[in-house]
Parts: sequence; structure tokens; C-alpha cells
Amino acid sequence: MSLSFALNMTSRGLLATENRMTVSAQNITNADKPGYTRKSATERYITTNAGTAPIYGTVQGATDRYLTKQVVRDGTDLGYKDVIAEYLDLYQKQYGSTDGATTLSGYLNNLYSNLQITATSPETSANKAYVVSIAQNMANSLRNLSLDVQAQRLQADKKIEEIVSNVNTAVNSIHELNLKISGAEISGAARAEYEDQRLYALEQLGQDIDIQYFFDSQDRVQIYTASGQALLLSSPHSITYSAATSVDSSSFYPAAFAAIDLDGVDLTPLLNTGKLGGLVALRDTVFVEEQAKLDEFATTMQFELNAVLNTGTSLPPQPTMTGSVSGLTLATAFAGAGIVRVGVVDNDGITMNYTDINIGGFATINDVVTALNGVANINASISPTGQLVIASTLANSGVAINTMTSDVGALNQGFSHYFGLNDLFTGQGAQTIDVSTYLQSDSDYLAAGVFSGSATLAVGDRGVARGDGSVADAMADLLVANVSFDAAGNFSAQSNTIKRYGESIIANAASRAQIAQDEAATSLTVYQQTKDILNNKSGVNIDEETAKMVELQTKYQASASVIATIKAMFQALLDAVR
Repeated sequence: MSLSFALNMTSRGLLATENRMTVSAQNITNADKPGYTRKSATERYITTNAGTAPIYGTVQGATDRYLTKQVVRDGTDLGYKDVIAEYLDLYQKQYGSTDGATTLSGYLNNLYSNLQITATSPETSANKAYVVSIAQNMANSLRNLSLDVQAQRLQADKKIEEIVSNVNTAVNSIHELNLKISGAEISGAARAEYEDQRLYALEQLGQDIDIQYFFDSQDRVQIYTASGQALLLSSPHSITYSAATSVDSSSFYPAAFAAIDLDGVDLTPLLNTGKLGGLVALRDTVFVEEQAKLDEFATTMQFELNAVLNTGTSLPPQPTMTGSVSGLTLATAFAGAGIVRVGVVDNDGITMNYTDINIGGFATINDVVTALNGVANINASISPTGQLVIASTLANSGVAINTMTSDVGALNQGFSHYFGLNDLFTGQGAQTIDVSTYLQSDSDYLAAGVFSGSATLAVGDRGVARGDGSVADAMADLLVANVSFDAAGNFSAQSNTIKRYGESIIANAASRAQIAQDEAATSLTVYQQTKDILNNKSGVNIDEETAKMVELQTKYQASASVIATIKAMFQALLDAVR
């Protein structure tokens, strides 16, 4: 073997070792880079009559497309459950605990105990003021909880728009990587890096939206949604979505929200997992259910407590009673039966006059108004907003009503309850519930007792007893008595107490949040296990790469020594021929 050939063979080995050292150094440097896989230099060899020598090969990554596909699937499940857990955790914290003083449950407990106190001392203004204050706090709490539900829905909707933008960006990025990878001029090292970036982009995309993908004959990835709509073929297909500007309890998909559109197909009902699926579920199902339960609680509590309060008359009596039911006209149909007693009492509860009205023959609101105007010292009318107004025309006196046997409308309400003349709460559902204006103005008008229904009641008799707390006592009993609740959200129809139903909403929110947290934690564990398997197979092991560098350094030094020796031998030959 000639010295020239020996030098050439050794130089090739030196260059091959240097190339491998460069790759190992690159691995160590990029070990923490997301999506980076271990690179290795693959060498080729040439063999001649004089021997075998390495020549420059290619750099390859350690990507595993099959494991990556599983990581993408697990990441999609994690994205869905993680976003559900995040939103529900924030939501349940708004409720507090079932024993918190300033929570819905706490207000119900306080209302119950203070109604009992008022029942024993109905003449004490402070007791009635505290009941009204607690009712106001409870109404505020329900409105705030409702506002929070709708704020969460709006936030989820805006997040949908953000995730859609992220999906489009990721698809465009993968398309650009497709073009680079399929290019004929691309080098091995660059190709390996681009493949890493593409698979990592697929992992991130999979967390946002459930996808299926394939590699074509030119090694370009084609992406579809799980339901089969194309996201990337020869070119990207963009999803379009515009978030709503406001959301309330009447906002439902599809009327209130735009379509998540992909080539004319609305993906909204097709998204079952991934972050997009989770956000759609939160906006259109989970928080709609939570709002429905709040509304059912508010509506039932309002109806039942109003029904009891409308059997009473306050002391002092209201000079003017204005119904909470609006939209009435004199021509509005009216259907009722039974007797209602309407009269006037002074501020001490002494009866000034009264009339028992048989409402069974009335056909319109005009009949009602006419009959009321037939009661001495009473003036009745329909307000410009369509509310029944009943006023006493005597000074230092007010209107007194005993619903007696009256039965009005499809809900079989008492006369006063039907018109909302003595309501504790007004509004429609949790989003608008409030304490009646007349009570906010003067809590002394909270009815604790009743206007006498005695057949022998006479003018000058005490019509409303000063120590009568029967209505307040009945309201307290109602809070702990079973009433009927319709099916709402994830609650079935049930017979329950108002107090327990309110507590169950809080407990269920906490339970849903905990279940979501547990499911997200399980999903994270599964995802991390698959990711660890992939990393162990294709990731960088610093210890191994460092040991490899030491080994390569030894080879490099050996090759360098051989070259130095050959150089010395060349010099000796040159000196010999001079």
C-alpha cells in the first residue's frame, strides 16, 4: 500500500469521525428543543483492491411515525379534557362551599332563620329589613352566578376563534414543510430537521382538533378532520369562525353563534374532542346546563315564595299595590273562580271597609278592574306598561287582600299572586331575578301576617293583627318543604326542598369540576407515558451522546496521529532522495 493511499484512507476516516462528532454535538445542543429527535450520521463505504474506506453519508432522524400517531391521538383527548377541567374549576370556585356565609347556600340558611325570627316578632322593622336584605343578596348572587356562566360561555366562544386561527396557522406551516421535505435538492440533515418540525406540528395540531393524517408517495402529509373534511391536501383548507360579541341565557347554537366553517361544512356538531371540541361542549352543553339549573332554582323559588307572600298583607299596608305582571290590557282574557276579599285598613290594621268579590264570572281584565272599583275607597286601573294598580283613596291607610278561595289561570294561582301584587321576587330566571321595587323602597311593606278572612269581620275590627307572623312562618317552612322542580340541565325532575336544591347545584358544580380534573389528570398520565416511550426511542440521551463524543474523540486523535506519522514518513522519503 502506498503512502498516498494510506493518507487518503486515513483522511477519509478523520472526516467521517468529524462528521459524527458534529452530529453528536448537535444532539447535545438541541436535546431540550421541543420535537427534536436524535440524529445519526449514516456512513457509506467504498472498497478497492487496496482496501475499504468510508465516504460521506447522510444524517437521519430517529422519528417514529407510528408512535407519533398515538401521541397525536392521546394529545387530542388531553386537549379536550384539559380545557373542560380548566373552565369548570374556575366556575365552581364562584360558588364557594355549601357552608359559606356569603354563598347561595349561606343566603338560604340566613333567609330561613330570619324568616323564623320575623314570624315571632313581625312588628319589628329591623327583622323585616334583614329578610329583604338577605333576599336581595340572594338575588344578586344568582344574577352574578348567571353572569359568570355567560361570561364563561363568551370566553369559550372567543377561545374557539383563537384556536381556529391556531389550526389554520399550523396547517399552513405543515404545508410549507411538506414542500421543503418533498424538494429533490434538500440535504439529509435539513430533511431530518424538517421532518421533526412536521411531526411536532402534527402533535400540536392534534391537541387543538381531532385529525387523521396520511403520507403520500412523495412523503407529503395529508390531513383530514376526524369526520373526514380535508384540512391539507395539495394546498391548505382554512377554517373560518367569528366569535359572538355578547352571550346571554337566551344565546343558543346555531341561532346565536356562527358556523365553524370548513369548505361550507359546519364542523360545530362534528367536534367531539380536542380543545375545539371541549370549548364547543362548554359553550353549548356544560354551561347551558348550569344556567338551566340556576334558572330552575330561581324560577321555582320565586314562584313558591311569591305564592305565600301574596296571601299576606303588610302592616303598615301598602297605599298602592302595583302588580309585577305587565303587558295587560282591559281586553286581556281572564279566567278564574272563587272569592277574593279586597279592602282598606289603616296603618294600625283597623278595617275601614272590604268587599268579597266572586271572580268566577269574569271574562276580561276589564271585569276585574270594574269589580275592584266597586269596592269603597279603592281605585283600580291598568298602568301604561300593562300592570294592575290598586290604590287606597283614604289617607293613612292601604290596600288589604285575602286571596280566600280564588283560583286563577292555568297555574291555579291566588288572585294577588296571579297579578304579582305582593311579590318578593321579580324577573325571569336567574339572570334577571331581583327583589320587588316596593320592598327595596320600604322593607316595612313585607307582609308577615294576613288580612282577616273571617265571615264576621266588621268595619272597625282589627283586620291585620300586629303580632301575626303566620306568612313569615309559612315562607320559612316552604324553604324546607318539598316542592316540585322540573328537569333542568343534568338534573332530572324531582321533589326537593328549595334549600337542598340550591345546595345540590353547588355540590354538583364541585363534583363536575373534580371529575373533570381527575379525567384530565388521567389523560395527562396516558399522554405522558406515550410521549415518554417516543422520547426514549427517538429523543436525545445526553449521557449516551457524551460517551459517544469521548469515543469519537479517541478515534479522531488516533487518525490524526496516523496522518502525522505518514507525514513524517513522506518527509523522510523526500530527504532521502535529495
